[in-house]
Amino acid sequence: MRQFEFCWQSVVIGALIVSGAGAVDLRAQSAAAALAVSSGPAWEGHRVVERANQGEARPHSWIRGAYIGRESDRPMARSGGPSGFWPADMQAAYGINNISGVPGLPNGLTGGGAGMTVAIVDAYDSPNALADLNKFSTQFGLPAFPAAAGSVCAPTFKKVSQTGSTSQLPARNSGWEVEINLDVQWVHAIAPCTNILLVEANSSGTGNLLTAVVYAAAHAQAVSMSWGGGEFSSESSYDRYFQTAHVVFLASSGDTGGIVEWPSVSGRVLGVGGTNLPVNSSGGLGTGAETAWNGSGGGCSTQEPEPTAQTAITFPTPCARRGAPDVAASGGPNSAAAVYISKQGGWYQVYGTSLACPMWAGMVSIADSLRASAGKAALGNARLADVYAAYSDSYTVNYTDILQGTAGRYSATTGWDFVTGLGSPKAHNLVPYLVTLTE
Repeated sequence: MRQFEFCWQSVVIGALIVSGAGAVDLRAQSAAAALAVSSGPAWEGHRVVERANQGEARPHSWIRGAYIGRESDRPMARSGGPSGFWPADMQAAYGINNISGVPGLPNGLTGGGAGMTVAIVDAYDSPNALADLNKFSTQFGLPAFPAAAGSVCAPTFKKVSQTGSTSQLPARNSGWEVEINLDVQWVHAIAPCTNILLVEANSSGTGNLLTAVVYAAAHAQAVSMSWGGGEFSSESSYDRYFQTAHVVFLASSGDTGGIVEWPSVSGRVLGVGGTNLPVNSSGGLGTGAETAWNGSGGGCSTQEPEPTAQTAITFPTPCARRGAPDVAASGGPNSAAAVYISKQGGWYQVYGTSLACPMWAGMVSIADSLRASAGKAALGNARLADVYAAYSDSYTVNYTDILQGTAGRYSATTGWDFVTGLGSPKAHNLVPYLVTLTE
């Protein structure tokens, strides 16, 4: 497979996280300068992979570091567990724990996604991905792998190479290890009963990643891709990789605010941007407005034609092509999530549109599971039409319109915008709406 001929966008903010099998662990790195947040408490942070070579992708995840705001604004450390947002925080923020028709779990969590599979495509290997997922599950009262007797559900976990091998896995890379653990743990946090298929590409080369996408699409109903890079002249010819029937492809929109990235800008992919959720004094979910994260990627494509679904919206500034992202969820440092990485010392607080993407994949899986119970096919090729139909039919019922914050030259505004798309989900309404659709 031919490698793409383009370079990824990059902003240098501090110490380089070395890419490759011998990558340096994150705890050995000094904290880098922060990408400033648009509102709320301010934190230092650094990308888990700072840059990528030509023809390679970069994950869109960050590690939250030291607090740099006013001391009086500092949220307290979480008591009784790791700092950072927990599954119950995110489920409450988006109404996931109030979706009707799914079994319950401890701590008020929903148990959705049973019978469905989310495939996560990443590069390199996280050797302890399963053990770390079980540590995460034990910490937050989620089903283990395998689930204990009497559990509300019994999800499965499988890790394979880009061609489906369980024995010939790629080398470890510490930066991508963070991404992998973030993805698998937070799909599980949102849809605790869904099966997880981790497909590890041999490298971050786009040819290897797309080989992994092909395998993933043949074995799952949703494919989560938390990586990407700048647009390139022939990108639309590769969009054919994202057209498997009854499979939803999702991609994080990037972390260089106001820049369009592929594959999230593909007309066959649901592009997911980032927000900041409010934080309370104890470090958990607070009250107040959800705001745009200023690292959220987006804008008007220079390559992709406008999909039919987007004719339902009005762009805030002229755009004759595809606008990105489509939707958003927590991705900023204020609401960084707890992630366990045993080979790098334990618990971290991780953020980026790489967090928002697997959470949306979990919500898609819950919808697919409910659709299966109703005798309907999984969501798939109409995925963009589906989320935009929910906008046209009842916008404020299905989405939270993000009205504050900027990313690059774009601002969050009333209706669809180039930072957060349609906004964040009101899953207790949006998921049942998606179940009603016919395909």
